[in-house]
Amino acid sequence: MMLKDGIFVKVDSDRSEEYFNICHEWEEKTKLKLEHDEFERFYQYAINDYLGVKKGWSDSHDWNLIKTKGLFISKPVLGKGLAPMIIPEAINKYFVEGISPEETIKQCTDIKKFCTFQKVAKDFFVEYNDKPVRHINRYYMSTNGGRLIKFKLENGIKIRPTNLCADSAVTLYNKFDDKPIKDRNINYRYYLHEV
Repeated sequence: MMLKDGIFVKVDSDRSEEYFNICHEWEEKTKLKLEHDEFERFYQYAINDYLGVKKGWSDSHDWNLIKTKGLFISKPVLGKGLAPMIIPEAINKYFVEGISPEETIKQCTDIKKFCTFQKVAKDFFVEYNDKPVRHINRYYMSTNGGRLIKFKLENGIKIRPTNLCADSAVTLYNKFDDKPIKDRNINYRYYLHEV
């Protein structure tokens, strides 16, 4: 079994040799091996939410040199649910390239990046615009959509309604289509607020 953890250390460039000597001494004493990544820049929101720009980015602009975790992850991770990927993408482009979140969001033409989904337990009833829908729904926040509501079921009676997106109307997107992005009425204000 391999356990991994890490620390972030800021080292002045004129003391890097001293830093590596200390690391080597620690490895000798513990019989453990350290790995090192050097960063040009590092942004951290919380312990497990960070964006690191690895050394070499300024020369190559290679996105493989960007390390993300938590809310900065901009690619879907299996088993982790699905948040709208446009939000971390806009944050990352701002910190890495200086592109405004509004520009990233409004120039995006991939509706899937705006989508999220909600899986509701079987002991709930789900409605979209007062019509029953399935328990797993993909949707995006829109200006002309409806409300996605779940109700607790007790003895077949709907109680305690909960709006699955209280901050915006939503449009279901359970089937992919070729509709142009300009015709989708995306609630850009919602996504910018989330950024």
